[in-house]
Amino acid sequence: MIESLTGYGFSEKGTFRVEAKSLNHRFLEINLKLPAILSKHEIEIRNLIRKNFQRGKIDLTVTINQKEKTGRVYLNKNLAKQLYEAFIDLKKELSILGSIDISMFSNFRELFIYEEEQPDVNTLMLAVSEALELLHEMRKKEGQIIQQTLTEITDNLEKDIATLESFVDLSYNNYINSLKNRVKQLITENNLDEKRILEQIILYAQKTDIKEEVDRLKSHIIQFKENIMKGGSVGKKLDFLLQEMNREINTVLAKTEDFQIKTLAIEIKTKIERLKEQIQNIQ
Repeated sequence: MIESLTGYGFSEKGTFRVEAKSLNHRFLEINLKLPAILSKHEIEIRNLIRKNFQRGKIDLTVTINQKEKTGRVYLNKNLAKQLYEAFIDLKKELSILGSIDISMFSNFRELFIYEEEQPDVNTLMLAVSEALELLHEMRKKEGQIIQQTLTEITDNLEKDIATLESFVDLSYNNYINSLKNRVKQLITENNLDEKRILEQIILYAQKTDIKEEVDRLKSHIIQFKENIMKGGSVGKKLDFLLQEMNREINTVLAKTEDFQIKTLAIEIKTKIERLKEQIQNIQ
């Protein structure tokens, strides 16, 4: 099955929220946004993405639900004692009235040390895996739509190439006969060497013959359809085949002077461009 390069997946497990997005890209590009406490798991997450995707720009964001975040608060007792002693000294030295109470320590945030609880790695990776799986499913669904479009265009393209093939034989024979008749007329009028001129006509006609290009076009379109049906990571191969098809049809346009063939060749070229646009969005 063909897979699109665009999609979205989301998962929420325990304290973790994972969001995965995928956009078009020729290669695999991974962008991760993780809380600092999860940074040591970055390589593991990257490897999981690489295992499941070959192309696309993957943006994966992990956040921790602050309401459910747990940890422990420690008191820096040594610092508290030093502050207390400093307050006593200051009170004596300046003869300050009143007592020293706990409220005097409230502005010293350094007294309290918060140690966040280590995250549950298994829950984290389950959330990441689920988000990536949902992303994968969406890419496959979009891929089905693209596959239908590709199949429709290639079916029409095959018909155009079959028509082009019928035009080629007719055009080639008509061209040769027309040229021969014209040359015979010139030979008669100017007493020229008929044999040598006919040899030159054949050589010229061979240069303008487009049968080989049409045959290669047929071969490429067959391979293209086979790869569409096979699916998987075929984007790069389809792109290569379209480049070859485009080169063949450009050669046809450069060689022929036949109006019918030129018109049909332009139509074929347009369909190839449509295919090229579509495959930019598949893996």
